[in-house]
Amino acid sequence: RELRRTSSRRPLVSVKHRVTTRTMAATIVSFAGLRLNARARSSGAASSRVVARGVTLRTQHVAPARLSRASLVTRAVATPAPVTVPEPEQREAISAPRPDVAMPNMQDPWNDPKWKDTKWTVYRDVAYDLQPFYDKHPGGEWLLNLAIGRDCTALIESYHLRPEVSTARFSKLPVLEDFPVTAVPRAPRPNDSPLYNSIRDRVRKELFPREGKMEHRMGGDGAAATIIGTAVACYAIYANFTGPIAGAMLGLAGAWIGLTIQHCGNHGAMSPKTWVNNALGMTDDLIGGSSLMWRYHHQVSHHIHCNDNALDQDVYTAMPLLRFDARQPKKWFHKFQHIYLFAAFPLMQLAFQVGDIKGLFTRDCEGAKLHGATALELATVVIGKIAHFGLLLAPLAWGASGAAVAAGVASFIAVQGMVLACTFAVSHNVAETKVPEDTGGEAWERDWGIQQLVTSADWGDKVGNFFTGGLNLQVEHHLFPAICFVHYPAIRKIVTEEAEKFGVPYANYRTLPGIFAEFLKFVKDMGTADQIGDVVEAKHKNKSMCPLGFA
Repeated sequence: RELRRTSSRRPLVSVKHRVTTRTMAATIVSFAGLRLNARARSSGAASSRVVARGVTLRTQHVAPARLSRASLVTRAVATPAPVTVPEPEQREAISAPRPDVAMPNMQDPWNDPKWKDTKWTVYRDVAYDLQPFYDKHPGGEWLLNLAIGRDCTALIESYHLRPEVSTARFSKLPVLEDFPVTAVPRAPRPNDSPLYNSIRDRVRKELFPREGKMEHRMGGDGAAATIIGTAVACYAIYANFTGPIAGAMLGLAGAWIGLTIQHCGNHGAMSPKTWVNNALGMTDDLIGGSSLMWRYHHQVSHHIHCNDNALDQDVYTAMPLLRFDARQPKKWFHKFQHIYLFAAFPLMQLAFQVGDIKGLFTRDCEGAKLHGATALELATVVIGKIAHFGLLLAPLAWGASGAAVAAGVASFIAVQGMVLACTFAVSHNVAETKVPEDTGGEAWERDWGIQQLVTSADWGDKVGNFFTGGLNLQVEHHLFPAICFVHYPAIRKIVTEEAEKFGVPYANYRTLPGIFAEFLKFVKDMGTADQIGDVVEAKHKNKSMCPLGFA
């Protein structure tokens, strides 16, 4: 059996006893009681939620300590009366915008002239001006820009191994006293997760006891040199023997860059030196991506809201072609998606090219607005595209035929896209990472640490870690994106022990073929599964954050 578990709280998915999506949905409905949900996204931005739980409902306008994405909260009050279900015309819809646009009927600090030119951010319900910190931020300007124009709490707390340091920094920044904090949708709070704190404390004490030495960002030099050397050698072969075979080799080298040094570099985790991380991060531009778009898409959208059907860009941007979540609408052709995905995956890079250009003009990568992007960062998109296509077409300048170059480019695109898509997709798209309750309710009220464990799956060990830049150990990467991937195998032992101690499910496959087989079965199930509504109460709640009284 490929799947190993450190906890038995969630049923084991095996070949004999597979939990299908329909069964999973039925179980959720049975477990949660009567729940009604109406959700509609308007222009990819808004949604509506309505709840009826297994008690008589009394809808109240609750004023939490600070408003979340939902400006209204439905509070269930237990009474002896039987269950009642509100009629459609009596249900109150709650509009939920993206996390980087203003709450409904509130001030808009993004467009208010008073704040428009201020480098503002919100951290734990307080608005700050980040401008004085730009010359002092150890991670550099590009990473700090991700915090501009949004609640940065989850970004800050998941990126700093020593939370007391970041807290001390904020205490020295100017506070924007009259800033409309309640207009900014609230982010999750990793530091309020007992599981995350327990894991992080052990990582600090056991793996990086010498505080302040930045050792957690060290150790990847040898891997980086090997990967860059391989890429240079493959390009030399492509340049001199242009054709489909050389293009495929270059595609494999490009995929290795995409999985490893660009990924880790853009997280600021390959080196203590900012310029090294920026340079390695921009290798994404050389292989056809965009380091700028990747930072916002991957770090602001995906990492903070992993497997959230409304907030994780990786979940909903594959639609309508591919359906990876039972909460999404089902189309007739989805029943064939486990077959045609092998034709779609090789085209992934072309989809990124289109998305990068579109994002350049809209200042929006679909999952996050580029509020903090500078002119230089935006210029890297254009410069990167020129460099990328210049390298691919360069053999024409020294006599290669157009047909050979075309075959080489097509092979490069197909191979790189297939490798990247297959490797990225498996970690969050198997049955045990897709229980809707794990991403139910509002993002800010969930236990962020638990969410990272239950929405990700690991596979392999040290060998896979070397060739994927730690993406095979996806749980560890999501918990510690700012730690160099070479340390993930050691962190994994700590995560395994703490997950068992807390009774939290932790999915772990022995091999890539093992998890890929489960991925294909899951994709097939999603092609025929009936659509289900959102689960509006999170399974793993952050008790210090939730104002509902259900925790």
